[in-house]
Amino acid sequence: MTSLINKDKPIRDRVMYGLLALFFLFIVQVLATIISLIAVFQFFATLVTGKANKKLQSFSQSLAEYFKQITLFVAYIDEYRPWPFSVWPDNTVDDIEEESVVEAEIVDEPDKKDNKESTKKEGEKDKKGDGQ
Repeated sequence: MTSLINKDKPIRDRVMYGLLALFFLFIVQVLATIISLIAVFQFFATLVTGKANKKLQSFSQSLAEYFKQITLFVAYIDEYRPWPFSVWPDNTVDDIEEESVVEAEIVDEPDKKDNKESTKKEGEKDKKGDGQ
């Protein structure tokens, strides 16, 4: 991390880093437009077909990873230069589905237990109330 702002680096390297950061800030603006268009398209796709387009989900996931790489580079956290200076981040829809399933399982299980426990408690209160 400290090598990014090290005074021992030649001024040429530091200026080049700054120019690349400005370039990537422009790319972020383009990404925002693309993501907005994808969001609108996905909304209408789900209205018509009842499900999201898996190819666009995969592409959106890779765009999110690309945005993360740019953010790390521009914020002087990582020297890794994002695309077009390196490979494009690759994500698949299967990865997205697996993450969604895991999140859904974690969220759903406590709700079921809480509902069963609250139902039992209400039943017990009713029985006590009926006997008095």
